[in-house]
Amino acid sequence: MDILYVVGFGSKWENNELRYSLRSIERYGRNVGRVFIVGHKPDFVSDIVTHIPCGDETNRKHKNILRKVITAMSNSDISSHFIVSSDDHFYTRQVDFDSFPIYYQAREIQTKPTDGKAPNNYYRSLAQTKEILIKWGLPTFQANPHCNTHFDADMYKLYYPLFAEAMELEYGGEMNCLMGNILIHERNIIPQRFADKKIDLFKDMPDLVRQIDGVECFSISDNAVRCGIGEYLQTTYPNKSKYEK
Repeated sequence: MDILYVVGFGSKWENNELRYSLRSIERYGRNVGRVFIVGHKPDFVSDIVTHIPCGDETNRKHKNILRKVITAMSNSDISSHFIVSSDDHFYTRQVDFDSFPIYYQAREIQTKPTDGKAPNNYYRSLAQTKEILIKWGLPTFQANPHCNTHFDADMYKLYYPLFAEAMELEYGGEMNCLMGNILIHERNIIPQRFADKKIDLFKDMPDLVRQIDGVECFSISDNAVRCGIGEYLQTTYPNKSKYEK
């Protein structure tokens, strides 16, 4: 299964999150095909990785992500069904990408924060995404966990008007929720609940290890970098991967 990394510009950690993500994929990934990067390609990435240039045209994150995935699909020979990854996804145990499930965080897309705060652009994008899915008679699972997700070129072509509409939204359609729910509907897939874990703050290494314990994949915030997540990642994934020069 080919894997596409969507990489933004302006990393606050010199793109080291991508470095360790690639190491985790090499260490734990089974049936990994070719690796592609769309967006920014850091200097340390080797030529074994196919790069598709694509800038950010807006300040709307999810619109940029959706456009980058579509650009990669349209301007490369990536497989018709591929896995989409963020640069801060880290695997902790063996994963077979040929049989990778469609995961979800919640049975219904959450359009408001649970802490009572006003919705930010992320939740605004989710709200607009949910409206489109309902309009098209599709399920509304929140299929955007902090792990890799699916994209299918045939489903994109079948639902091209939906994706075109999503690209015209102010905040952009959330790509994972759009494609995930299309695949759930069209292929009668039963999605699996994902034990979502994004590391934000931790007191020390034992606290970090406790937070990660038992999860298949986790991601990190900028706060985690400031707390010293780099030490843990270097210790856990010390060996240079074939995707690095």
